[in-house]
Amino acid sequence: MSMKRITFLGLPLDVGASVEGVCQLLQKKGKPRLVTFINPAAWALAEKRPEYVPTLEQMSLNLPDGEGVALACRLLTKEDCQRVSFDMTSLADPFLRAVIERKASLMLVGGDPGVDESMHEKLHVHYPELKIVGTFHGYGDFGPKVEGVIAKSPDAVIVAMGAPRQEAFLLALRDAGYKGMAITCGGFFDQYLLADPYYPRWVDEWNIRFLYRLYKEPGRLWRRYLIEYQVFIKKLVCAIVEKVKGVYLKRVSKAS
Repeated sequence: MSMKRITFLGLPLDVGASVEGVCQLLQKKGKPRLVTFINPAAWALAEKRPEYVPTLEQMSLNLPDGEGVALACRLLTKEDCQRVSFDMTSLADPFLRAVIERKASLMLVGGDPGVDESMHEKLHVHYPELKIVGTFHGYGDFGPKVEGVIAKSPDAVIVAMGAPRQEAFLLALRDAGYKGMAITCGGFFDQYLLADPYYPRWVDEWNIRFLYRLYKEPGRLWRRYLIEYQVFIKKLVCAIVEKVKGVYLKRVSKAS
């Protein structure tokens, strides 16, 4: 996996990553591997929560979650920036199968009380060979959950708490001495329990997953998509204008 970290519209973003490369991190030992995802709402969150950017800087990988971020990054930077999301259209299924193939252990942390247990049950049906050694819901203090993960010492932890809480939990695991792979998944637990597959094939092929999610979950997502995403859009438009202006001025300079 040939990756590098760039600063994209003010946030640390890792480019050159692939689904296969992320799954290969399961093989590495000796130090924690902390993986999270950046969607367009991250820029609004960074303005509200000053600690968010320093937290992202401590992650092993910050991956582009959604075609909007990936496409904007390719357009502005010309970097190899492909969408990698923790859902069943991207990373989730290959990651779970990689856990099985490597005979690794897994813990689930996040969701409302009971969601973690329901997720365990459904995954056991669809992935009977998956070794899930424990679950915790996403509410309350980190302390007991961190202690539980350290006690079980799983090879991987999937954390569904939403940003920035889930990233803070990854750092709490690291600081407690966890040496495995911890990866965030946002609302994947709820999504997976709601329907599998969640996205119809045509929605995935046309890259309109955000519109379909807004249709399916308007009460939870309308503010994120219609208000919080505007910070990202404004920054993107300003960056495009600056880039076009720079190209124009270079051409004028050469012509003169």
